[in-house]
Amino acid sequence: MNSESYSMGDRRIRRTKNLLKMHFIQLVKSKGYKNVTVTDIVEKADYNRSTFYLHFKDKEDLAEELLAEVLGELKLAFHKPFLETKVVDYNHILPSSNAFFKHFYDNRDFYSLLTLEDSIPRMNDKFFLKFKEVFEGIVYLDAANESIELEHYNTYKMYGSYGVILEWIHGGCKQTPEQIADNLLEIFKTNNSSFHFKKKS
Repeated sequence: MNSESYSMGDRRIRRTKNLLKMHFIQLVKSKGYKNVTVTDIVEKADYNRSTFYLHFKDKEDLAEELLAEVLGELKLAFHKPFLETKVVDYNHILPSSNAFFKHFYDNRDFYSLLTLEDSIPRMNDKFFLKFKEVFEGIVYLDAANESIELEHYNTYKMYGSYGVILEWIHGGCKQTPEQIADNLLEIFKTNNSSFHFKKKS
């Protein structure tokens, strides 16, 4: 078998697995993870059970591969725009070049599962750990105030970003990736030295 035949076979396998994953996501959204069966998945994807078991051991195996795949891409997406950059300046980041937020938007059906009560087991925990892993590799050069613990400063930035993205996901990703990226960049560039409380209406 030549390399072209192998390539076609690989593409066919990827296409089949991606279709099974896509329909699995839709089923979890509509009926909850616990209620989804292998039969549901193959009927929705218009495959037979033998095709499913050719690629996955069971529903849990599919879910684990899906999580590992998309969350693995999350870290790559964060670093992609800065591979050739030693120091990242907020003022020189273009929102349109931010692959991190585009990753969330392109995979919004997957990330919408974070909003469900009956979702993939430990999905929220794994998402948070991967998100934390991404931010643990950052050293903020503007944290010059010696009275601030660097660890606390990094945690503050990480949780703030995490909250903004979760809110965006819960809202159905109605804003574009560029709008979210631009808003978060402006927040990161803002230093407030005072505040006041809103007046009660």
